[in-house]
Amino acid sequence: MSDAPDGQTNSLKRWLLLALEYPADATRGGKVLCGIIYACIIGNAILVCVPDDWGSLAYDDFVFVFNLISAPVFTCEYIARIWISDKVRPKVTPVKARLSYMMSPMGIVDLLSFLPSWIMLFTPMSPALRDAISIIRLIRLFKISRYMRGLHTIGAVIRNRRQEIIAAFMVLGLLTVAASVLMYEAEHAAQPEAFDSILTGIYWAMTTITTTGYGDLVPITALGRVIGFVVMVLSIAIVAIPAGIFSAGFVEEFRNQRHKGLHIRRHADEDDGEDA
Repeated sequence: MSDAPDGQTNSLKRWLLLALEYPADATRGGKVLCGIIYACIIGNAILVCVPDDWGSLAYDDFVFVFNLISAPVFTCEYIARIWISDKVRPKVTPVKARLSYMMSPMGIVDLLSFLPSWIMLFTPMSPALRDAISIIRLIRLFKISRYMRGLHTIGAVIRNRRQEIIAAFMVLGLLTVAASVLMYEAEHAAQPEAFDSILTGIYWAMTTITTTGYGDLVPITALGRVIGFVVMVLSIAIVAIPAGIFSAGFVEEFRNQRHKGLHIRRHADEDDGEDA
């Protein structure tokens, strides 16, 4: 009988873990909880897009009420995430897991998403306060990255493949600088107003390499056209390098996330079995 409260506590913790970290595998109630948090984040995103001079007294009242609703929701989410941190990070002690979450960038975002709102309840409204509210709603937008797997994956791919990405962009930068210098030397005498500096050559090189092609800078000399042809051919291969790196990184990251999710859920199930 004494183990029943612990078993219920771990069941609740596992329910929150799935609802907040793996909503696709959560129960119907967990998905509803995730939907409420997601709706609050989307609502703040919509309010950020509304111009400040569009508002009226009714609009201000609506924003105030919406913040009163969002702040408790985000507060409860923050507390719940601290509580389940030992399940998310099972390889470290519970204290280190909770501190790791609280000091992480997303933990700080979660804290800032509700803490200023509580402070504002005891502060008179002013133009500066209105600007602060807009900034707070903008901070809350970062929370959406946790619930959109694609945004989280992009950050993980950039972090894991940063060396390859840096090398690819260095090659792209070298091509840009070389093309800009050669084109400036080839076209400056014929078009002194168009190609007036190396910076203009860099602008031409970037629009050519990225296939933007505004058409405001066009080589007219034979040498300039040859340089342009070579740059366009090289850019087809060089621009494709970062795309290949990102593609391979996305496949690897999705596989790692799947394995990590299975490991965390298996660990939670084992804890539930021991408590039972």
